[in-house]
Amino acid sequence: MLAIVQKDWTSMSPERQISMLKKLKPDMLCNFVRKLDVDNTDMSVIRWIAARKELDLGTALTLFFAFHPRRWNLLPRNAFPENSREVHAVLDVLCQRINCGFYLPIAARQMRDPAQVADWLAHQREDAKIGRRGRWVFDAKILAPVIADAGLAKNRKPKALGGHRHGFIQGLFTPLFVPGRQSSS
Repeated sequence: MLAIVQKDWTSMSPERQISMLKKLKPDMLCNFVRKLDVDNTDMSVIRWIAARKELDLGTALTLFFAFHPRRWNLLPRNAFPENSREVHAVLDVLCQRINCGFYLPIAARQMRDPAQVADWLAHQREDAKIGRRGRWVFDAKILAPVIADAGLAKNRKPKALGGHRHGFIQGLFTPLFVPGRQSSS
């Protein structure tokens, strides 16, 4: 943990922990979260962390996988042990925010183990083939930067020439200034 909070982190109240985390700059907060022991941290602190827009995609995924969610992913919602419902609520929130693009990918803050993401997506595809769906299903397009940065993207096909869509302004003006060129929109 960072020296600023390492001294007596576990003995602090959750309110005090949050006030300490509020003082951290985004880079320091993300570094701290990546080293956080989620088993010994109050869920109110984890919920506060998950709500931070300062977190990047790699940090959010690191936090998600710190809970070892695979063991619960295929269980029915009513089969969860009562004492772990708070954890599942945090995992739900993290998954939803990851899928909606709340956490942005930052190249300088890559995941330490992006193979976890690739493995999760592979299991997700296998589950879909047999008609099964886990509780936490990620959008592969959102996670593509994490996998691509790690060189784990498989079967990546180069874009066909001329097959991309132009931006709005380019689409408007290209036909006007380039003879014989039609807009592909």
